Amino acid sequence: MMPNEMLSPLSGSALRVETKEQLDDFLARPDAAQTVKAASFEEIFFTVKGVGLADSLDLLPLVSGKQVRGFIDLDCWRKDTFVRKPFMEWMGAFIQAGPEETMKAISGVDDTVISLFLKDLTHVYEVDRDDPPTGTQLIFTPDNRFAVEPLEQGEATTIGMLILDALFKYNPNLGTQILAKVRYTTRVELEETAYDNKNRRLEAHGFVDYYDALSIYAPGAVGESHQPADRERPVEEIPGEENPGNLPAVFADSLLGGAFLTKAFEQITDPAEAGRFAQELTALGNRILSANLVNLGELEGIRPALEEMRDFLTIGLERLTGGNAEIAPDALRKNYIQTVFKFGFDQVARLRDEADRLAGIRGFRVSVLDESDQQFIEGLRRFKPLLAENLRYRNFQSTADVERARARLDELARMVGVFVQTFPIIRESLAKTFNTATVQFAVSGKFEAIPIKIRELEQFLSQGMTLPAIDVPAAMRPFAGRWWEELRAELEPLAGKSIDPRFIASIHVGGTP
Repeated sequence: MMPNEMLSPLSGSALRVETKEQLDDFLARPDAAQTVKAASFEEIFFTVKGVGLADSLDLLPLVSGKQVRGFIDLDCWRKDTFVRKPFMEWMGAFIQAGPEETMKAISGVDDTVISLFLKDLTHVYEVDRDDPPTGTQLIFTPDNRFAVEPLEQGEATTIGMLILDALFKYNPNLGTQILAKVRYTTRVELEETAYDNKNRRLEAHGFVDYYDALSIYAPGAVGESHQPADRERPVEEIPGEENPGNLPAVFADSLLGGAFLTKAFEQITDPAEAGRFAQELTALGNRILSANLVNLGELEGIRPALEEMRDFLTIGLERLTGGNAEIAPDALRKNYIQTVFKFGFDQVARLRDEADRLAGIRGFRVSVLDESDQQFIEGLRRFKPLLAENLRYRNFQSTADVERARARLDELARMVGVFVQTFPIIRESLAKTFNTATVQFAVSGKFEAIPIKIRELEQFLSQGMTLPAIDVPAAMRPFAGRWWEELRAELEPLAGKSIDPRFIASIHVGGTP
């Protein structure tokens, strides 16, 4: 438990439920209905996805129509395309819960989405105008204005017919309105309208178009701050819609993995501030999920994006506070949460720019570096840079990570700058070029990467493996030591022996045995 458990925005949603057993315990609480009613649709959505829709049926009677609309908005679109399967799963669950829950869901969902779903499954006739065919199984509206003909068989059509049955029984006016759209609106128009409506609703929660969402990674005004009085007003509220609420539990759990971030938010003691930060964190998390094209129905895909959010927030806040968590609340008050994130990302993006400059040095290719250095540079040059560690990549997690990477990058850049001046031609790798020059110096007194004749190499090794003393430029010394170790490891066992050049890897060999 953290201090100020009820105040810190990282305490997250009161819906901390991950299993069927935990859900049963929650539903047995006297405040369960009020907690669900007060929750944002994201909080409930991620709870249902964590538990599983089939195991969450007892929760559905507590949700509102607006919350159902949010579930459909989040789960039933892939970019700008409506996806039928998750819609069927949600509607099937409410149908299973009973007619009252079915109507609550239908009434909450955008009627354009229901029309779009039915458009693919039915042909709608206006009885007085279209002269419906006889001998066909038709379903008529209560006022006999429309007749509906199913176009296919299967689960989708079954759900579609159950939706119409509920509409005709409990809200015939809405049923007529939906069938009019099916009859007189093209599928393209229905999908475009439903998509635009969905976007308008979700923008208030930080879910924006993919390309808009990507702007979170665009270069920002570093250190830009905003006094509370100067803050922009939040996204304009849409009538009948909610703004983001408590931080969904999956968001809070991901952010709690950052010790510095947790310590900063533990100090928030004003409920109004905690609420505002929770809204900003939720909106930022939603934006990052949009930018990463995360399928929100799969929690395992959500967590890596949220951990990225945690890490860049940590770096930004550490940089703004000089690593002093005690003054972090003041930094949070002066800056939007999104500004802190962008500031953190900017620190890492600068490494990417510096790595790109290194890769662009004339006469140099990243592929000539040692393998670990190649991996390090390639990780930095990604759109969202990653840190190479133990032959794997991970996120930058702190300013210490950034500073260590910058020091290593500076060391590499200085070495490469000197290397390309010393060796105009680099063959295969820096190590092989440098080690060839080392043996050439021992053989001829010239520190040049000229291939060694096999007779010269055998003569060099005839009395054992002794490297010459070479005054190496300071920028190359840390690397030279590593390269010489590799050279010694290969050549020492060959001292005094006949050498087959085909099996020499650490230097360039010319001539014949």
